Amino acid sequence: MNSKLITIPIYILKDIMPFLKNTSLEKKINNLLENTGKYQTQNISYFPKDGKVERIVDGDTVVLHNGTIVRYVGITSPETGEPFEEEATEANRKLVEGKTVKLEYDNYKADKFGRILAYLVVDGKNVSVEMARLGMASVVIYQHKKPFIYQEQLLKAQEEAKKDKRGFWSK
Repeated sequence: MNSKLITIPIYILKDIMPFLKNTSLEKKINNLLENTGKYQTQNISYFPKDGKVERIVDGDTVVLHNGTIVRYVGITSPETGEPFEEEATEANRKLVEGKTVKLEYDNYKADKFGRILAYLVVDGKNVSVEMARLGMASVVIYQHKKPFIYQEQLLKAQEEAKKDKRGFWSK
């Protein structure tokens, strides 16, 4: 099953319910509608300090146990259909799935999609830096904006991955 995250307005789910009567999807969508508070885009005025990773969305995004969607700061991993997308998702899974993580925030705390932007730290390791070191994510630098707190470490990890031809740098 594809576990990509999509956003669907509640009114659309309610509108299609009559067409799903007595199907396997009826129960699943009813469950979503009944528990919508857990799945809605979070209130980005709340920035948790820790949490347990419930689900991996892709190589740079996770969902915490409380439904909070967290996008990693400073990196981007391959998107759906791009080379190494599955490998990046799996690398992220091995690093954080089911684990309790600490969240550290940079100068930019949320994106235009309502996701929290944070560094996840697990077992003392910054996951953004580890993904760059594995060659499963590339570092993102914004021109004319304040540098990321871990920008130097991210760039160093990326250079190591390039030099050693790790991950998508192996092609």
